[in-house]
This record gives sequence, C-alpha cells and structure tokens, in this order.
Amino acid sequence: MAGASVFACCSLFIMALMAAAAVAGSVPALYVFGDSLVDVGNNNHLLTPIKADFTHNGMDYPGRKATGRFSNGKNSADFLVRLNLSINEYS
Repeated sequence: MAGASVFACCSLFIMALMAAAAVAGSVPALYVFGDSLVDVGNNNHLLTPIKADFTHNGMDYPGRKATGRFSNGKNSADFLVRLNLSINEYS
C-alpha cells in the first residue's frame, strides 16, 4: 500500500511538472482517474442509504459543511488544480 502511495505522489508530481512546462491555455481541462487517493466519491444527489453528508466529511473545507465526499478535506487532485496552471476545476 505504501508503494502505491509513493507511486501516486510521484505521478502527480510529474504531471504537475509537465503541466507547468506546457504552454498556457493549451490544456482546457484536467481529468483524473484513480483510486481512493483521488476519488473520494460524491453522492449527495443519489438515492442511496449510504451518504457522505455527515459533519465530519467537510470540516476542513471553507464553511465547515458536508460536501457529499467521503473526505474531511481536499485531495491531491484538488490541490493540483489550485496550482494556477490555467486548468479549470469542474468538480
């Protein structure tokens, strides 16, 4: 499991370097496919008994409210988008 985490972190770092080296405006969006390191779910609008709208699932977000994600804060993909690489956040 630790090997997978190291691989994911290195991959994100390399992707960030590649994106920074790219010409501004040449990449209109960033699509991230992955496991639990980048996919924390979003089920607020689904009809399911398993919800992620509990208070602790948003305590590190601005406003400290539940977001429907199984996380208490942002993940690595959220931080990658915030590097001001002229890539829009669609989530």
